[in-house]
Order: sequence, then structure tokens, then C-alpha cells
Amino acid sequence: MIINIEQGAVQGQYHKTRLANKPFVSFLGIPFAKPPVGELRFRPPVKHPGWTGVYKALSKKKICPQLDVSAMKKIFGDEDCLYLNIFVPQEINEKKPIMIFVHGGGFNFDSGSLNFYSPDYLIEENVILVTFNYRLNVLGFLNLDIEDCPGNMGLKDQLLAFKWVKENIAAFGGDANNITVFGVSAGSVSIHYHILSPLSKGVFQRAIMQSGCAFNPWVMNLKHKNSALKFAADLGCPSDDPHEIVQYLRRIPVNDLVMATKIESINQEFLFYQFIPTIESDQVSERLIPAHPEELSKTATSIPLISGVTDLEGMILFGDHRMGKLIPFRKVEEFIDFFKGDVKSDEVKKRIRSFYFNGHDFKTDIENLKSICTLAGDFFFTKDFHKGFVHLLEKGNTPVYNYEFKIDGEINLCKRNYFSKKPNFLKLKGACHADELSYLFLGHLFALMPKPNSRELSMSRTICKLWTNFAKTGNPNSSDLKFKWDCSSLGNPKYLSIDGDDTHMVEGELNGARVKFWKDIAELVKLNQKL
Repeated sequence: MIINIEQGAVQGQYHKTRLANKPFVSFLGIPFAKPPVGELRFRPPVKHPGWTGVYKALSKKKICPQLDVSAMKKIFGDEDCLYLNIFVPQEINEKKPIMIFVHGGGFNFDSGSLNFYSPDYLIEENVILVTFNYRLNVLGFLNLDIEDCPGNMGLKDQLLAFKWVKENIAAFGGDANNITVFGVSAGSVSIHYHILSPLSKGVFQRAIMQSGCAFNPWVMNLKHKNSALKFAADLGCPSDDPHEIVQYLRRIPVNDLVMATKIESINQEFLFYQFIPTIESDQVSERLIPAHPEELSKTATSIPLISGVTDLEGMILFGDHRMGKLIPFRKVEEFIDFFKGDVKSDEVKKRIRSFYFNGHDFKTDIENLKSICTLAGDFFFTKDFHKGFVHLLEKGNTPVYNYEFKIDGEINLCKRNYFSKKPNFLKLKGACHADELSYLFLGHLFALMPKPNSRELSMSRTICKLWTNFAKTGNPNSSDLKFKWDCSSLGNPKYLSIDGDDTHMVEGELNGARVKFWKDIAELVKLNQKL
């Protein structure tokens, strides 16, 4: 199939979905920006000017440069990485809704590759799916407070991809005024930043945030200038002038740049990467994050939202190869000391011990491990969950649907992959951070397909139905589902517990007692700071 768009003619390839044999066309590796190399390194993305002849969008392109997440000893990817993939179902009907997926990976890892995000499940619901790459790590998030290096280049890559889709998707049979963005972890955080940002207003109509928001403790570097200056000095830059630093760093080979961001220490530092989103200086133009998220939430656009978490978010932290020696914790203090800053005060430690561990160490490793994973998940994900959408609830003019994903199945990719050799973790019932992805996507690298007539297959189809219903109409419900998902409100909070045949609505705030505990801790910390 050949499609004509603003940049030129683009050729796609026919396929069929793995489960239902439904026909679709894939367009792989369409460039949406100029290669961010040479003088464009560290700059906001520049729209791709196009090509002559027919662009053959038949094979996937390289991912953006990143460390090998398994061992941190190799660099994968290529600086010329700003490409997107479009998957179009071949059912002939009215213009199709668009779903744009933003990958996660802590702003340092992953890509929009078919290795993880093949369209086979979602596309059976007759939506157009778009996946893409954006710059990561130092290449995507170095911030020197100047036009030549303003910060948040990775988020601006995302915004340019959204705009590219809005401008061109009609040629593929899509509805440019019916775009839903969705993502997990850092992808979810990114989407929250776009909801908050004045630059992204009106580019998409709906959003799905899976396990991440702009208030999580690992998603913003408030000392970005210090990080940038130290990084440049470590690489031998003789100047502390931002303009000279940028020119110096543009001459460094890309692999050397990325390798220099590697953190060796076995402590909490690796959870707080240096090069992540930042507040942009008022000295630069086109600021995507011009102020702190708390300030931006006051004027954020109101759009329909799905937002949720898994029930064992914290398990993901122990998939990191450096964390193994910290498990099992024989003493609660070994884990509590892992946290940063104010959490280390004696009074806070005492309260955490009492709340999560009943004031003492458990007798069994499994009980101890469950509490440790809960504590980790609450600190890094869940305690700030409600702040990610409360600004929408306060306005009360748009639906917000909340969920907790609890399925513990054979295709829970993160749990099965990271912990295949850690049996104690597999004994914990529940879903790890990002486990819902394998119910939405078929990853070619792992190919964890649900078995015919299995619980996993039924749940995959249910979740895809919910997500695509929402993308089509702003409402996840339809008559072919066995339950009704009610939206939440300030006065009447509720959420959908997604757990196979036991999927049902739950009244009250999701993890309300644990969220309140951390609110009280925050108040205690503020009080201590005043004394």
C-alpha cells in the first residue's frame, strides 16, 4: 500500500494479526524529525523536510542510544532514531480513532520497537496504533538553560510525533480530532507532563496514564544545572560556560556520552537518574515545562482520563541486577535506609516500621518481601498517584476512570522475565509494575502469547476493549462487557479492580490508607523543617 502525505509517498506492508488473522498494514520507521545529530544534538527536534520518490516503510529502525539495562556494559542504538510506526486495520468504515503509545523506561531505556510493542491485540478493535522513539538520557534531557540545550528534548520529540500524527493521519484513514495518548511508567509520566503543558494543549483529546505521574519522586531533576556541569567536568570539559559546554559535548562520540552517565553504586541513586525532565529556564523559548507540576496543574487542560496502578508496583525495583544483594532484608532498617533525604529521620523510620512491618521484622521471607515491595511501590509510585488526576476531579468537568491491575497470569512479562530465577518473588500474588503491557501488546522478543481459551486471553481482550472503547468515545464501557466501569469523583471516589473473572468496582480511594500515611509523613517532614 502506498500513501501520500506532506513529506512524500510512503509504502507500507500487509500483515495479519496473530490471534484472529485480521488484516492490517504496517508502516515502519517513518522519520518525523531530522536526525538529531551534529549541531542538532541537544536541540529541540526539527520537523523532517520529506523525501523524493517512495519511502519504503518496511523495516524497523534503530532505537535511541541507551545502556544495556541487563548489565550496563554495552550501548545500544543510534543517534538517528526519531522514527515512528503506524499500524492501520483494514476494515472499511468511518475514520478510525488513533492511539499513540509512549514507551516507558525511566527516560533512559526502551523504544517503540516491535520487539515489545507489536499491534496484534489492540488493532483487532479497529483503531490505528502509533508507536515511536524519543531521545533518552543525556541526549534527551541534558539542560543547560540555553536555547542550544534547553532541556526536555525527549518530551519535545514526543510532542512533535503527536503533531506529526495529527497533521498526517487522515491520509491513513484516521480521525485527526480523535487522538488518545497512552503510556506506562515514564511514558505515563510524559503524558501527564503533556496534559500539564501549555505547548501540548489541543494536540490530543484523551489520555491513559498507567503507573506514573509528574509528582512521582523519580521523574524530575530540580538540580539539573549541577548535574550538567558535573557531567561536563567528568568528561574533561575545561569550561563552565554553557555555550562552550554544548560545543564540547557535541564533539564527544555518542557512546562515550551515554557510558559516562552510568551509575555504579548499589544505592538509591540509580533510581534517580540525572537526565530526566526538568523545569525549563525563562531564558529559552518554547518551554514545555515552564514551571513545577504543582503550578501547572492549576491551569491544565481538562480531558477524559484513565489512570491506574498495579497492586505490586514496587516489585520492579528488585529486577535491577544491582539490587539482588539487598534481598532478603533481614532488618527493616536496611531497606528504610535505602530511601533518600527526610525519610531517614528517626521519627519517620519509626512510623514506617510500625505501618508496614507492624513494628518488627516478619518471621518469613515472603511476608517480609511483600511488605518491602508494598513500601517501595508506595514510595515511588502509589503515594503520588492521586495527585496525577486530582486537578481534573477538582474541575469536575471531565470523566476520570481509575483502576488497579491485579492479574497474576502466565503472560505477566515483567514478573516472569525479571524474576524467573528468583522464586520468592514469583510466590507473591499480584502484578508487577508494567505487567499489563503484555495484555495490550504482543512483544516479538518474548512472544508471550495467551493460550487459546485461557484466562489470560480473555483478560487481554477485555483490557484492549476497555482501552479502545475509551479511545473511541471517552467511555470505556460497552454492552459486551460483564461489568460497568464508573468514573470517580472527589466526593465519591471509586475504581475498577481488574482481576480476571473477579473484575469489579470498588468504592473508596485506591490504597487510601497508604496514601494518607504518606500525606501525614509529608506533614511531619514539613514540621521538622520549620523547627
